[in-house]
Amino acid sequence: MAKDLPIDSRIVEQMSKATIKNLIDGIVELVTNSDDSYKRIEGKGQNISGEIKIYVIRQKGGICKNLIVTDFAEGMSREELEDAIVFAGETKLGASIRGLFGRGLKETIMALGEGEIKTIKNGKYCTTRLWYDQKLHKPQYDDEILSKTYDTGEPSGTCIDIKITNEKIRITTYENFKDQLIKHFALRDINSSLNRKIVLFFKEESKNNLTYRMELKFLRQVGKKVFEGKRNIPGFGDEVGITIYENPEPLESPRNNPFGLAGILIKTGGCILDNQLFKFDNDPAGFYFFGEAICPNLEKRLRKGEKEILDPNRNGLEWRHEYSKALAKVIEGALEPLILEKRKTIASIPKKELKSTTKKMLKKLCNLLNELAQQELDEFPDFPVEPENYNVLTLMIKPSNANIPINVPRTFTIYAPTEIVKREGKQARITSDNYYIRPLSSIVKLEKHKKYPERLWYRYFKVIGIAEEVEGTITVNLGNETAFAKVKVAPFKKRKKGKIAGERRGFISNIVPDELSDPSQRVVYRNGIIKVYTNFPSVSKFIKSSFDKIEATEGRLLLSELVGEAFCKELAMKGMENGRYIKVGGAEIDSFNATVNELQKKYLHKIQKIVFAWKF
Repeated sequence: MAKDLPIDSRIVEQMSKATIKNLIDGIVELVTNSDDSYKRIEGKGQNISGEIKIYVIRQKGGICKNLIVTDFAEGMSREELEDAIVFAGETKLGASIRGLFGRGLKETIMALGEGEIKTIKNGKYCTTRLWYDQKLHKPQYDDEILSKTYDTGEPSGTCIDIKITNEKIRITTYENFKDQLIKHFALRDINSSLNRKIVLFFKEESKNNLTYRMELKFLRQVGKKVFEGKRNIPGFGDEVGITIYENPEPLESPRNNPFGLAGILIKTGGCILDNQLFKFDNDPAGFYFFGEAICPNLEKRLRKGEKEILDPNRNGLEWRHEYSKALAKVIEGALEPLILEKRKTIASIPKKELKSTTKKMLKKLCNLLNELAQQELDEFPDFPVEPENYNVLTLMIKPSNANIPINVPRTFTIYAPTEIVKREGKQARITSDNYYIRPLSSIVKLEKHKKYPERLWYRYFKVIGIAEEVEGTITVNLGNETAFAKVKVAPFKKRKKGKIAGERRGFISNIVPDELSDPSQRVVYRNGIIKVYTNFPSVSKFIKSSFDKIEATEGRLLLSELVGEAFCKELAMKGMENGRYIKVGGAEIDSFNATVNELQKKYLHKIQKIVFAWKF
């Protein structure tokens, strides 16, 4: 019999789509759940098989018909299974903190289609079905079959069998699919563990009905160790152990790419949370480096309840959170001297000067691009709200009532009179009573107000909403003092357009050729400069060093395309950061690509007009 899950149906659908954007995301959730269950058994000193089986069926056109993930770990009792399908319920915590995300199983099933959960624990078998009723627009499960248990002699374990009904879900070919599963950053430790056996069964429903079977093993790349040390995270006191290796050849960037082998794996509590190169994720010199940053105290913070540090859509850390930003700066500090030195090593030999006519054309292009960027970007300046006449007698938050746009951080300010700070201290703790409204700092230290240092203390913090039309209360505790702010996730009222933020010389300051010997991409935007890599295979045929041959029709067309690509990508990124363009939570890549396509449709012909009309 169908029974509704006790959760707002709109939130269920929204969060499922945000968390599980493709088949790989779903498999990562299910495999890490199984791995965590095995770790709990290992923690008790028991022997395990460590086997996890993944079954997929691919039909013509890349349609995925079925996904099954099976393990032979703890299994669940009927009561535990019932707890597990309460959508917002927490999963059990064991040796890994992956369960702190708390929503992987349910969201995977909801995002992909409908699923059956079959599980055995201590000789007792139970099962249920879970689905999203499209007619009723409600998440439901079968409580009738869940109410029954059966005795069995089969070993403990869990099988998740999902019938994929989401038409947007596609699966690539066997070779690509297995490589993606092997390389995904969240699965690398699992795939390389001697205590795990991850087996993929891939069935191709075609004329030949081919079936593949392969044990997935991640072989760590061998590099030269160039950094190893421990550093403290400023303002938090946590220690992070950083190890960095240099690869002989450039690796794939981790930027918007969970399979990229370059980057620093962020680890805590036996779990890989993220893979980042931070501000170097678009720097060819950064692609030579990989490694790990292990932060033991991060696990403790998460277990104590500072879950705002995690991205709400299970995409790693929330890098806008103060703790995460401080951690990023520490890792960047270790990477920076290595990357600067690498830039020197791979720097191009100085080439001849560009032709004067080419320089003039590029300057005109830059002027056009800066005008377009000025017209396009409509920033929403997030000015802090100040108390009237700075007459502060108690602890307060400003604004005390606020509408915030979805997925765009909004600034709030804590104010406290000096006498309260002297009595209660400077450290303020920030919490929210709604999971979907999250402060990006858990703890802040108040500072003396610059204008009224004798009588007033203050500190900014940001709040982000990750689901539409939800309401909540932000609470600030300063010792025994408490202040509140009411927050609703809703669009801001329209504001007048303002100037774009950027370099003094403009959004685009220059367009230059770069003769890097083995570039990993055709074009890149970095620090206001568009670089065209003339040794990239598809570029070198039509554009030579110093932009020679761009006067030919093919060269003009390619240059226009490359400049337009770099410009529109950077414009889209800036616009999404300041709220100019729509960014769907958890579907950031799809939102970004859609925005880039729209911008190219809007502006590429204007770039072509200058390039094709120019007389060299």
